[in-house]
Amino acid sequence: MTVRAELVRTVLDGEVDVSYSQIYVLSEEAPDFGGMDDTFGGQSNGLCGAAWPGALWLFTGLKYGLVGFRVEVHDERPEPDDAWEEIVEASFRPQGRASLEEWGGGDSWDLGLADADYRVRYSACGMDRASDEDTRDDGEPVIDRYLLQFWPCPPEPDQVVKCTAESAAYWHSEVGELPPPTLPDPVEAARWKAEAEAWEAERIPTVTVPEADHWGGTLPSPALRELVGGAREMAMAERELAEALAAESPQRRRKIAAWVARRAYEEIGLAELDWVAPALTAVEQGEPLPSPFHVVGLAWHRLRSEPGVPDSVRAMARAGIDEDSPMSKAVSTLFAAAQPDPLWAALATLYTGIEAFGAERRFMVDEVKAQLGLDFSSDRGPRTTAEDAPGS
Repeated sequence: MTVRAELVRTVLDGEVDVSYSQIYVLSEEAPDFGGMDDTFGGQSNGLCGAAWPGALWLFTGLKYGLVGFRVEVHDERPEPDDAWEEIVEASFRPQGRASLEEWGGGDSWDLGLADADYRVRYSACGMDRASDEDTRDDGEPVIDRYLLQFWPCPPEPDQVVKCTAESAAYWHSEVGELPPPTLPDPVEAARWKAEAEAWEAERIPTVTVPEADHWGGTLPSPALRELVGGAREMAMAERELAEALAAESPQRRRKIAAWVARRAYEEIGLAELDWVAPALTAVEQGEPLPSPFHVVGLAWHRLRSEPGVPDSVRAMARAGIDEDSPMSKAVSTLFAAAQPDPLWAALATLYTGIEAFGAERRFMVDEVKAQLGLDFSSDRGPRTTAEDAPGS
């Protein structure tokens, strides 16, 4: 009798960069998910979130830095290796080209998966020690290692095969109460995609203008020119304020970003909650966000379920994450303030605060200008209060 040798294709065997203890598998045609709740909802395992179509959310012990990572694609089920300390399994089906992708648009690796159902096994070693270290600097020995394996298999419920680390047990327990996600309607999603493609095809070609024209005719300092997103828009709208912040020390910028986030949380009635206050303090001290704010999905879960959360915040959280809602913007100031670059954090937090409380109520901007010794106009409308904060 001839025994067929198993075929194994190694996609990656090296190190990947993780942020906030996260790395993902994403498919090109998969619908966008809102956060951790969508990918882990209804599961028993908290390390490999596979509840959302075409996506995997993978947790690591290390919060920031390089971890050992290997990805294998098998033609049949491989036996689990008991040398791994944590082992979980879930089902996965790509929706278009699927890639392993680092957080925040870092490196990616095409997995070369077929349009078929797969079983995925995620194994780990060293999670607790990596969690205690928090960060691994370049040149230091690898702390935690991971193995991601795929093989063809009909869909089956996810499972925890092996659990030894406290950090892994924590994630398993955290996701145990999450409800299954509300999946998008395929017909509606297709309609929106078709409309977006039609709109894109009809767009007028963008006219290239000199960089200085974006800044009112004169180029700003190099630090401001490197900004993107909301931080850049804030710098363009408040050039003097942005230049003053760029001239401050990184520590001072971080303090201002944290102050703006605290003001926003005071306005919506969250600042004094005993599980929220440590996160505001951590940002002020330049430390990573503690649980539950270290994972956006966990924070939203607490906001919609924890006693003491104002009704306006709870209602918004229960309705789902709407990035355009004023209350969502107010909550997001904390995440903006925690961004690694202090200048970006300060300007992005101000920008997010203005979007939350309204352009006519720029009380945080005026107060920051006062802190920096800048002149400001007082005719921008009354200072908002907790009673007329967004969502009240």
